[in-house]
Amino acid sequence: MFGNGEYKRFLSMPNRRYDYCIVTNFFEIIKVLEIIYYGFLKHDPVRQIVEVGIYQVNEDKYKAFFRGKVEEIKDPISFVNNIIFENPFFEENILAMHGAVVEVLGKAYLFLGETEAGKTTLASYLINKGFNYMAEDCILIDYEQDVVNPYPNPLYLRNGGVEILENNGVFVPLRYVDYFSFKRYIYIPQNCQNVPQQIGSIFFIKRSMNRNKVSAIKAEDAFFRLIKSTIIQYSLRHPYIREFKRLSTLPCYILEYADLSFVKNAVEEMSG
Repeated sequence: MFGNGEYKRFLSMPNRRYDYCIVTNFFEIIKVLEIIYYGFLKHDPVRQIVEVGIYQVNEDKYKAFFRGKVEEIKDPISFVNNIIFENPFFEENILAMHGAVVEVLGKAYLFLGETEAGKTTLASYLINKGFNYMAEDCILIDYEQDVVNPYPNPLYLRNGGVEILENNGVFVPLRYVDYFSFKRYIYIPQNCQNVPQQIGSIFFIKRSMNRNKVSAIKAEDAFFRLIKSTIIQYSLRHPYIREFKRLSTLPCYILEYADLSFVKNAVEEMSG
């Protein structure tokens, strides 16, 4: 506790130029963030900070502060998540992609897709079938070292994802968080790969009702799909263009799947 009823924590995420210093007078916000960002919310900063202030005014109203801007909000968790999404402060050598990553036999396998393509559910399934977890939602590619850096943040599962896992015989320890607009099951995997890995293959995934198919794609097609899969909009200049071109020359596939086990078998066949 700091000063006049203030609480501080530092959200320290890999490959960022700054830590987010969360300051609030409402400790429940800290408790929820400790669950959502398990392992990354710390008592002390690791690097320079940017401050995010959230102060409860009354039962359903908050004042929020960030970089000189003050606004009234009703959902503090959504506010924090949006600040991080809109101001990621990635290091210069990082290409951040929207997807999930697992590791097997010393290679990273990337699954890129649109929202509700099933990335989180698929990653949770593979983690429980012998693959090691590296990242979900935010893939950190170090283009200077040509590796994927680990970012084993908790996975956020919807009701439908949990049901799919259980229908496939996968039951994982979950904690449900229902706080303002954030309503998810939190899954924290234990088998994580914490060492950077070279990429084995890249999959652009599509969930299907009845189709299981893996199709190799040409580098030109992969190049444009990769550009559309980034978390932030990168300027099309060197070295980003060079990295998109390099990634597009790796084994890239369109993966349509109805069965999670099909994906497992396809990746195992490629990695073996």
